[in-house]
Amino acid sequence: MKQLNEKTAIVTGAGQGIGKGIALLLAKRGVKVVCTGRRAEPIEETVKEIHELGGEGFAMTCDSSDRARVKEVVEKTVATYGTVDVIVNNAQAIAPSAPVEETTYDSMYMAWSTGTIGSLNFMQECFPYMKEQGEGRVINFASATGMFGYAGQLAYASNKEAIRGLTKIAAKEWGQYGICVNCVLPGAESPAAKVWAEKFPEKYQAIIQQQPMRRLGDAEKDIAPVIAFLSGPDSCYYSGQCLLVDGAYSIAP
Repeated sequence: MKQLNEKTAIVTGAGQGIGKGIALLLAKRGVKVVCTGRRAEPIEETVKEIHELGGEGFAMTCDSSDRARVKEVVEKTVATYGTVDVIVNNAQAIAPSAPVEETTYDSMYMAWSTGTIGSLNFMQECFPYMKEQGEGRVINFASATGMFGYAGQLAYASNKEAIRGLTKIAAKEWGQYGICVNCVLPGAESPAAKVWAEKFPEKYQAIIQQQPMRRLGDAEKDIAPVIAFLSGPDSCYYSGQCLLVDGAYSIAP
């Protein structure tokens, strides 16, 4: 069984926020990291930082809903590093908020094609290599928005609940090949949240007071270490689970 520092990971949506934090932390722990995102500049910046840390990796633009491009990313990863050990399906386009009766087809399609379908695209393309080597890690991303049903978030939340279902079924089917499939529901401060906090400091503080730890999570320090655990050998018997990582803000019954 490979140690974490012997592995290669693909991290989608690695240009900012949680995805970037994950990519940087995995690189610090010796993982070769392939960074994808729809825009070249942010993911190239992430890879530049990885190289400055002494790590290995490269960037490829990719919309996860584009199956042909997903295939190209996986094939280049395998051609460069020999295999793919970990897929972190973090990328997700955010559909606009709307009540159920006003939610459009376009919003639903945006959320599902980049989320559920995008995650499945990478899972299916990585599967043959993971199966062949008898080991693999799939880490999907869902949200408390779906688990607890936040009003106004039909497109995003229903898609995230589908990702939880996808995770559970894949874990059942792929366990026989040594592939662990798990899902993380994170709560972390994003670049957009920081900008919003500067504009509305009182509202931001009101939100912070609702957090049991009185702070939002840090992508690299709080969320990424959980991903490192799920990517490494210590999680070889841990699969089919959905982990809430938001400082006790959301607690499943």
